[in-house]
Amino acid sequence: MRSAILIHPLVTLLLLSLGCGRAEPLSGAEGLRSTTCEFNIYWPPKDPEEAVAQSVRPLLKGVLNVVAEQQPRGVTALRLAVTLKRLSEEADRKSWNTALAYSNVAWMEEVRVWDAEHKWLWPNLPYLLRVPGKERVERYGGMDPSKHVDNDFAAVLIRKYDAAGKVESAETKDAPLVSAEWHPVGMATTDGHAVVHTAKSDEFLLHLGGESGPARGQVKVWLIYADFLWARPPRTWPKAKEFAGGILVYFEIDWEKSPGRPCQGTVRLKRPQESTGFNWVKWVVRKPDSDRSEAQVRISDRTD
Repeated sequence: MRSAILIHPLVTLLLLSLGCGRAEPLSGAEGLRSTTCEFNIYWPPKDPEEAVAQSVRPLLKGVLNVVAEQQPRGVTALRLAVTLKRLSEEADRKSWNTALAYSNVAWMEEVRVWDAEHKWLWPNLPYLLRVPGKERVERYGGMDPSKHVDNDFAAVLIRKYDAAGKVESAETKDAPLVSAEWHPVGMATTDGHAVVHTAKSDEFLLHLGGESGPARGQVKVWLIYADFLWARPPRTWPKAKEFAGGILVYFEIDWEKSPGRPCQGTVRLKRPQESTGFNWVKWVVRKPDSDRSEAQVRISDRTD
């Protein structure tokens, strides 16, 4: 997949109104009751601070949705989800096919459906991104023959920090929130070759503490694709490997609470300064001859 962020002037106004990409102090933050941050993914990935020509088509358009809610005993919680949408005009189909042809990968022919005019039809986007399921039947990709790991998937990973973004919370330090499951939007059930252009991640739930908990903090959110297939991330990206793949986009959510007021905060799309620090190879280990990954999805920082 690919990454970078081209922000149209109209979108810029929208993001500023929602608190995305703002530079003022957190005291000027807006309520997080329902905040969205839009982004584009290009291939190869690009730095969000780099200019992108208007003629360059994004591979995917995305939205990070953040909703703050009050729970019992004064606890504030954040619900987060990423939605990815593929542009679906004919020009987009041609661009997608060109960017992701990979004619030297033999199994690509197994996951493509052709119409009467021998045009490659759209692959099912959620199936293209997800890690569970039978190879090339319930999902695309599979076991890498040279690395002997399963690294064709996109995943969201979330960690909680103090307000400075330096000290990680014990709730995610050893077990960050992570999932590589993607769901179709507006469709109940689909198969591997159904034409589905929108994929939504699992919804994550983070607890920010009750009245006696921290008053400020930071949440870091990474979206990775585990196999870049020889494409290189931007030179400004973290140098640590991300499971033979890399970071597509990265966000920081700064938040603060005060008695009697809704949770305030900002959502910023940023250049990642550090890798996820997550052991992706260990996470997707599976038994020989099994179609199922043993990856442990974790979408809440509490077990109760």
